[in-house]
Amino acid sequence: MTMRRIAPSPGPASLSPRAKPAPVSAAGHAPGAPSSVSLERLLTLVLALDERRPTSAAELAQRAGVSVRTIYRDVRRLQEAGVPIVGEAGRAGGLLLAPGFRLAPLGLTPGETIALSMAVQVLRGLPALPFRAELESAARKVASAARVERPELLAEVHRWLRIEPPAADAFHPEREPLGAPPEPAAIGATVQTFVEALVGGRSVAVEYRSPYARRAEAAAGAVEFDPAGVVADRGLWYLVAFPRHTLRSARYLRADRVLACRIGAPMDLERLARWQPGEARPWLRQAMRLWIDAAPVVLEMSSAQALRLARDWYFATGAFEPAGAGRVRFTWGEGEFERVRELVAWLGVPARLVSPAAWLPRMNEALQAQAALHEGDLAAAAPARQRGRAAWATRRRRRA
Repeated sequence: MTMRRIAPSPGPASLSPRAKPAPVSAAGHAPGAPSSVSLERLLTLVLALDERRPTSAAELAQRAGVSVRTIYRDVRRLQEAGVPIVGEAGRAGGLLLAPGFRLAPLGLTPGETIALSMAVQVLRGLPALPFRAELESAARKVASAARVERPELLAEVHRWLRIEPPAADAFHPEREPLGAPPEPAAIGATVQTFVEALVGGRSVAVEYRSPYARRAEAAAGAVEFDPAGVVADRGLWYLVAFPRHTLRSARYLRADRVLACRIGAPMDLERLARWQPGEARPWLRQAMRLWIDAAPVVLEMSSAQALRLARDWYFATGAFEPAGAGRVRFTWGEGEFERVRELVAWLGVPARLVSPAAWLPRMNEALQAQAALHEGDLAAAAPARQRGRAAWATRRRRRA
């Protein structure tokens, strides 16, 4: 590979005092005009360059939102500062760093840089990720500044660290709204907008679709909230927000059910989700209390069954109360009869439904049908068991 030092192209002629100012781009400079030196842009340029694969000046200009001429000026400044940027000729050529170059350390220990690189890889495993571009930029900075024996492994953590996605939960399926689900990139953008509003002290206008909402609520349009926090759980993002202009409790909005999220006016009250340290899924416990008020379901079961149920991540957020004689009453919120029937059947005897009373006839009928089905299976299997016992007895007599 032939490398040569890149000679930056000459800058444009300076504007005369009477010249009209050129339009300003999103990067904060006028196209074709000298741009101010941006340390952030220079650092981003170094991080974008690789010591193995050349990158064209046009691609770098597109990433930075500046002109190609500005990129060549930045290259000259970096070379003068001692950064060994070289060029590779040819159709697939471009700019790259000389092998072995590393940025100055960030003041992190080797263990800290490894921990941060692994944390980034964990976040990459989320199906929807806010601040994705910023996360990748930060990861490149950490990898470039690392002082470890094999820094290339921090730049490519996926080669040696695998994070499995959350397993599907068959016992607690989520009811999904009608229509195609949003793309992960759109979900990440929603969370990012929400966090930016939270950090900026601004409210948000949220259009939300919930499969549990009434028709009137679904047609209400955008609702204003004061953001208070975010929760990532089982691959899903939840937005914690207080209804604006009220003192009502926080709402937990699933980000994949948000149709639109827009930043609004300054917050009326700056409130945060105050969770106790070490408390498991406080968002779910708060939501469960609301579900119990809306659709309470009560089961009575043995203490052993209650202990078994309390180990489940979802049912552990319900209410367990002693009922005497070694029995426990369990209350949680559920509006679908079939899910309750499945739980009672899974627990088995002596678990039974207490309320709602309107479901008792349906529950008895469903459990009797299930018992009759199993009795039929046992009756059909009885002749086979008898034949097996007879054959076993015959073999035993012959051996004797």
